[in-house]
Amino acid sequence: MTTKGEISIFLYVYEAGIILAMIVFGLAYVFVKGIEDRTQLLLQFSLGILILVFSLSVIGGFEGMPYAVLSLGVFTLAILYFFLKKYVIGKKILFIGVPLIVVIHIFIGFINQVDYWVVDKERLTDDETGDYIEKIEKDTSIVGYKKFNGGEGEDFLLISLGGERKGNTIEVLEVKDDSEKTIIRIRTSYNKNPEPNPYIAVALTRIKSKVVILDTDGTNYGDGIFD
Repeated sequence: MTTKGEISIFLYVYEAGIILAMIVFGLAYVFVKGIEDRTQLLLQFSLGILILVFSLSVIGGFEGMPYAVLSLGVFTLAILYFFLKKYVIGKKILFIGVPLIVVIHIFIGFINQVDYWVVDKERLTDDETGDYIEKIEKDTSIVGYKKFNGGEGEDFLLISLGGERKGNTIEVLEVKDDSEKTIIRIRTSYNKNPEPNPYIAVALTRIKSKVVILDTDGTNYGDGIFD
């Protein structure tokens, strides 16, 4: 199952393919005097095919998918160039408008990303956190999150899955801000975890007033215990 976090990564790779094609186009224009449009198109499509063949035959499988997406970005620029090269305004849209949109999207994605790290459970030794962990282990119906201060200027969320998910472990895939909320995407998987109520502590550089915690299976843990 492809998560929204993975989709975002693939979108950035796709945009990187567009930028790569533009760089190759620019280099060809600078170093090959009087290069014809059809030669530029042939160069772009050849680059896309080369990357696609590399992704399928050399790497293969899921690992090769990013390269396939990269080639899709190259093909996109080639197709746009084919249709817009006849028009002056078309070339301006292609070589000014498209890069501007890509840069703006990357910038927005960058400022919305939140730095995070998983807190080692051995560090959760203060009384307040310890009492809460003891509480969720005794009452396995507690599902959701609770906010704590780590004592070193770092706020963290302790996320618990509930007793029905006993045996599962939690992996954090992505953390970002969206409007007025912090979104944490996680992946849970069965791994014989001995904890009666599986939990994880995630420290964040910033936490908004509303938190949404989404599992790859569609479960929302964002409506649980919190301050």
